[in-house]
This record gives sequence, C-alpha cells and structure tokens, in this order.
Amino acid sequence: MKVRMSDKEKGNMITQIMISMKQAAFAENKPFDEGVFFDLAFMSDKELLRVSKLCGIK
Repeated sequence: MKVRMSDKEKGNMITQIMISMKQAAFAENKPFDEGVFFDLAFMSDKELLRVSKLCGIK
C-alpha cells in the first residue's frame, strides 16, 4: 500500500508530532532539541505515520 500525503497534511502531522514530543520532554524535565524538525521533514510519509502512532496521534 502506497501512502501519499499532501504537503499541508504532512506539515500538520509534523507539527502535531513536535508538540507531542515537546510536551513529553517538558513533562520529564528534559531538554527538547528543535533540530528534530529536520529529521521529521525528510521522512517518508510511511515513516511519519509510524512516528505519529508512537506519539499517540491518529
């Protein structure tokens, strides 16, 4: 199955993942590296879906 998201959908998903990861880091009193955005931005759609499930999104 080939997964294809629009740029807007991908951007929204990356934003949700970043928010979730940032909240988790702050809840544990740990620093959050904003550089993770670039890792997410270059992931395939399938990889982003996998990460979003791990973060409890969708």
